[in-house]
Amino acid sequence: MSQFRFRLEPVLDVRRRREELLQGEMAQALRAFAAQQERVVMAETVLEEAVAAMRRLAAGSTNLRELRAAHEDLGRLRRELDHEREMAGQLEAVALDRREALIAASQERESLVSLRKRAESAHQAEVQRVEQREMDELASRRARHRTPPSGAAA
Repeated sequence: MSQFRFRLEPVLDVRRRREELLQGEMAQALRAFAAQQERVVMAETVLEEAVAAMRRLAAGSTNLRELRAAHEDLGRLRRELDHEREMAGQLEAVALDRREALIAASQERESLVSLRKRAESAHQAEVQRVEQREMDELASRRARHRTPPSGAAA
């Protein structure tokens, strides 16, 4: 009997490559999200420092122009922080989408691997059945050659 050949092997290979590609995409999305989170932390730090500077400025004797400029800077820094947080949220959503796609691809590949294992087991069972039939046939032939014909004189 011939060796086992899974006829869906090319499909399984495509599924494996797709899963590897999606793993790379998910890793890239996670790196982008992590980098964006760092930018959010930096923006928060800059804003906190600006708020502290504004408080010091307001506590001292400063002119109105300096206070207005500091207030405008705070507004700009808050908008930047909001923007960085929004970008982090979008990148997180992308990373989650990539994760879901990877999970689906893994499940598709695993279903084919399972199908392949079942087909291989069935093939092995058939090989064993054929071998056993051949062994039985061989034993039967040997037994016929050893047994004298029933009409022979002793």
